[in-house]
Amino acid sequence: MNLVKAQDTDDFRAVLERGDILFFPDGGFTIPANIRTALMGATQDARSFHKNIAYKPGPDKVTGLVDRAEVETVHPAMREYSRCAVEFMTRILPDYGGAWKVDYASFRSIEEQGRNLPLTKRNDLLHVDSFPTRPVFGDMILRCFTNVNPEQSREWLTSDPFARLAKEQAVNAGLQSYVNAAGSGLHHLRRGATRALHKAGIPVVDRSPYDAFMLHFHDWLKQNKEYQDNCRKYTFSLPPGSTWLVFTDLVPHAVLSGRLALEQTVIVSRNTLRTREAAPASILEKIAGRPLTV
Repeated sequence: MNLVKAQDTDDFRAVLERGDILFFPDGGFTIPANIRTALMGATQDARSFHKNIAYKPGPDKVTGLVDRAEVETVHPAMREYSRCAVEFMTRILPDYGGAWKVDYASFRSIEEQGRNLPLTKRNDLLHVDSFPTRPVFGDMILRCFTNVNPEQSREWLTSDPFARLAKEQAVNAGLQSYVNAAGSGLHHLRRGATRALHKAGIPVVDRSPYDAFMLHFHDWLKQNKEYQDNCRKYTFSLPPGSTWLVFTDLVPHAVLSGRLALEQTVIVSRNTLRTREAAPASILEKIAGRPLTV
């Protein structure tokens, strides 16, 4: 896989969908100075259930701070960053932007190297993204990162994209059990139970067999020492001020070191892809021989 400079291509979707990183050395868009000032002093809660300072646009809420008094400055800064990042992404990827769902923004303030996290939450192990509380039902996770550290590069590690990964590892990871669940219709029964629980005021995540497998695959890859040690690896040093975009469910990735990075996630509709077959859901459904997202 490659790091492709934006000025070297006129087809950003093709770059992203084949599993490359779209790179803007100059940052691509302006993050106002007042946002940077407000965030540089933010005190992140370092406990494992708060991996980052997060901004949730739906409820317009910030989480992950130690000092709740900082919310008054961090909340408007994160909201404005999210707006700027989404505006930038919409401008450069209009074919996606008409149908995507704006997800969380985050500020990664803590040094990644040597960070004490449970194994399945570690960022320095190769993995593909899946969100426990936000299933995507076959759509894709596109993330825009900016290194706002004025001095330190952010060191990334990646491996071969999902088509090769799934061919080599999906069956070993237990894909067939999720195929069986799709074939039996049990997930439809679970959805019925989920709706009943929601009506009763009990929060339950409704996810497709695809989402269930991807959540499992995320953990399985991190726990698989043979994969971590022996898969093909590509390293990238993302310098201060740069921005990069990548489908993080398509590209296995890890962060080896760095702090002070901003990130905005959007969920891209599979139907807006230039090549629908490039989606992880499409790749797994081809292996499985049946739909996994209905």
